Amino acid sequence: MKRAPLTYRLPPWSKEKLARLRQIERDFHVRAFGEELARVNLDLTIEERHRYLEWMRELARKNGVPRTPRPFEDMDLAESGTILATHETD
Repeated sequence: MKRAPLTYRLPPWSKEKLARLRQIERDFHVRAFGEELARVNLDLTIEERHRYLEWMRELARKNGVPRTPRPFEDMDLAESGTILATHETD
């Protein structure tokens, strides 16, 4: 009786398949975030990305963009109805 292998290793993907997956990922990022942030997310190193985002925040502050009143996670949860709003009236 033969036993099943303890591990199953998939064969490595071909260069064409990897290129296609990268293109799908890039198309998704462009649709979701726009060209500029797709470039930031996919083409920059993590250090460059952090510097760029800090520059973007600083530019927003200089131009009077107000800070968000609470973290995005809380806003998403409140809008979806997962948590109760904290400012309910009696």
